[in-house]
Amino acid sequence: MLNQDCHHDCNHNYCPFAQDSKNANRYVCLKCGVEREINRHPSGFGSFLLLLLSLFIAFQVIVMLDKQNNDNQQQQVTSQQQ
Repeated sequence: MLNQDCHHDCNHNYCPFAQDSKNANRYVCLKCGVEREINRHPSGFGSFLLLLLSLFIAFQVIVMLDKQNNDNQQQQVTSQQQ
């Protein structure tokens, strides 16, 4: 979790992190200088695109299954008529 290059007597389970006053997502350990970013990947447009892609794929699967079901029903009807 923390940088192994820490040469200070920092407890690796607990470092005294302080929040950067200019960047609310950035924290720095006061002893060893290890940096942490809380929101490395802010949600937003990328998550929205992923949601749209998932919905599109789900829609395509439903359409494909419905088409296969209709084709099977038509084959059964034609085989019963013969």
